[in-house]
This record gives sequence, C-alpha cells and structure tokens, in this order.
Amino acid sequence: MFHPEQPEENTISVSELQLIHDQEISFESPGTILKDFQMLLDFIGTKGIEVSKTQNFLPMSSLAELNSRLTHPIQVDLNRPQQKAYPHLHGLYLLLRASTISYVEAKGKKFFIYLEPNVVSSWNNLNPTERYFNLLEAWWIWGNEEILGEKGWRSGLEKCLMFWHEIDSTKSLIPKTEQQKWYSYSPGLHSIALFSMFGLLEVENAKSKKGQGWQFNKLKKTPWGNALVKLINKILFEESQSEVEQEEGETEEYPFGIWQPQLQVFFPEWQNNLLIPEAQEQQGVYIFKVTLGKIWRRIAIPYDYNLYDLSRIILKSVNFDDDHLHEFSYKSRYGWTVRVSHPYAQESPFTNEFLIEDLSLSLKVGQTMTYLFDFGDDWRFNVQLESIEPDNLEIKEPIILASHGTAPQQYPNWEDEDEEWENEE
Repeated sequence: MFHPEQPEENTISVSELQLIHDQEISFESPGTILKDFQMLLDFIGTKGIEVSKTQNFLPMSSLAELNSRLTHPIQVDLNRPQQKAYPHLHGLYLLLRASTISYVEAKGKKFFIYLEPNVVSSWNNLNPTERYFNLLEAWWIWGNEEILGEKGWRSGLEKCLMFWHEIDSTKSLIPKTEQQKWYSYSPGLHSIALFSMFGLLEVENAKSKKGQGWQFNKLKKTPWGNALVKLINKILFEESQSEVEQEEGETEEYPFGIWQPQLQVFFPEWQNNLLIPEAQEQQGVYIFKVTLGKIWRRIAIPYDYNLYDLSRIILKSVNFDDDHLHEFSYKSRYGWTVRVSHPYAQESPFTNEFLIEDLSLSLKVGQTMTYLFDFGDDWRFNVQLESIEPDNLEIKEPIILASHGTAPQQYPNWEDEDEEWENEE
C-alpha cells in the first residue's frame, strides 16, 4: 500500500475541513459518478447481457451506445474500439465488478453478466452519500486491476495516489504527448476518468485524432478532490502506523464502510453500506470435464474431498506420476484470481486444506479453473465445472466417469536419453 512519506502531505487546512463539511452529495454532484453508474445498471437490467469470453468485458457492439449515454460522452476515432478505448466505461466496469453488484455466468460457450438481485436491492436503499462512498471504496479498496485484465507490481490505489501527488494543487497540468502515453499505463486512463466522474479532477477533453482514443489537454484538481484525497491519505497513513496483517483466508470477505468511522463526522447521513450476501457452500457430487489439448476426462468427486484429491484423480486419468508441484487457479466472484497451491509451496491456501465444496463460493456451473502440474514441463489442464449433482450413494470417492483420447507421455524423451547414455557408456 502506498503512503506519503512526509506526514505534512496529509495536513489538512481548516478551510479544507470546512469545505468537506459543507459538501452536499446528490445524484448530480460532486461529479457524475452516481448518474453514470446507474446508467450502466439500467443498461444491464434484470435480464443481463452477453459479455466477452476471455475477460468478460462489455460487448463491443454496445460500447458506442453506452458511451453516448454517459453524461459527458467522449470522442474515439478507432476502427474497432474495445472497452479499454472508452476509459469511462472501463472504470465503471471496474466498479460494477468490484462492488459485487454483478456476477458473470457461463451458458454453454457464451458468458453473461447479471446483476445480483439482493445486492441491487441493498443499493437501491442507499442514499446518494452512501452510494458515493461505497463506490469510492469499491474503486480504491477493492478495485483490483486484474478485473480489467491488468498486471503489475502496484495496485490501482498505489498508482492513483502516486499520480495524484504528481499534480500541483494550485495550477493545471498540461500533459505532453509522452506523458499522456505513460498515463495510459499508470494510473491508467480509466483511473483518470474515475477521478473526473467522482468530481475530484477537472479534465479538459481534446479533439480525438485518427487512430487514437480519448485525448485531453488539461488536468486540474478540484477543491473538493484536493481536500477529500488529503483526508483519505491521512486515514491511510494513520492506518499504516497501526496496521495489522490480514490473516490468510480473508481475501473473500467483502465489507463496505471501511472509511465510515472517519468520514461520518463530516457526512452523518452515511449510515448504511452495500450488503453483500454471504455465499454458502454447495454439497453434492461435483462433475468436472478436464481437458488437455484434444483429450478430455469426465471426473466425479464428492464435495467433502479436497483439491489435492482432485489433483490425484486428474493425474491418474492421464497416467501421470504425482511427483511435481501443482496449482489450481480460477476467478473469484469478485473478478480476481484465486490460487490454491501444493502443500509444499510457500503461500496458502493449500490444496490439501481446500475442500471441493469451497469452490461453489466462487465458481458457477459452466465456469472453469486452470490446473497447472509440473512448473517445469508446464502441463496445463482446463477444468470445467459441468454440474453439481445430489449426493449419490454409488459415488463415495473420486472416480473417472468417461475418457476421450489417448493421454500424452509424461516424459516422452526419457527413454531416448537413457539409450543415448547407455551407448556412451
């Protein structure tokens, strides 16, 4: 977590505190975030929409229309613009997933994004202040950039705060071409768009050039943005002085209202938060289709076995020796990757402690995991959850239900190498 090294950067003037105290949050201001986020919720509606297969992004065919529905649409002069080319929609999508108000479900070979009814009901009961700060926490606390397919050594919050401290509080920043290209990586144009939609930053748009996406001429901190970020920076700095390491296994917990105790003194109307219903493990017999290249196996395993047991039956199905480390990985219901490692690995959770039924907290029928075996030879299996059947008296342990195709040799070159070695002797 990034924290300013100099405490004076967290010092807030009396006038800034008064500005925060006097700020009224409504559906219209500060910024357009509540209006634009509601637009996206209304677009998805109760029926859901189809999304891309790999990243589960908004459909390309709908991006231009969604952009036109924004309070401040942008110009994009690209032949086939993808979601990332519309930073405001990209940022709203991050909030959509990080807030857990949405979930992705596979239907056959297609993927759809739906709104979680219970979370939507909770959202509808929040007032504008509660919505504003819950979305801000979704962005800065829970908005893992992996949701957007990004990889890097810094979290989104770290990039945002480093970017924020590069901008002078008293004058506009006129970014040069190379600087704007850098911003597309850090903090990411979607973050600059979110700064604008939250009313923290004024952005003067530029005319789009052929073959380019969103362009802007000037960036300037708003008085509200300058004061609020200072206050949150102060909160983060104070938390870092008494920070307690998060225990393993807490990555799936999802509380909102983290900053409520410190900010409620300025915003007493912040009384409630987005309620995320606790997922329940599903018992039964789990049926997986395990694919390696052109071959596949159908495997059944009861809910009270663990992922190490699943690893063993997968290896048995292809006649592999269990003599290397392994790892299962899949997308959690929040959009980031969960990795479950071999017991001899350094980081938990471990496969011999992770029950099959725990997968139902994140995986829905039709979704997949990756099973990586042997980090040297890099055998990668696709493991699709086909169904969860009621307890079956005939299936009391992991079994192979069906096989298609001949498995490859685990060590295809060993015999040849042994013969060469013997000939040399």
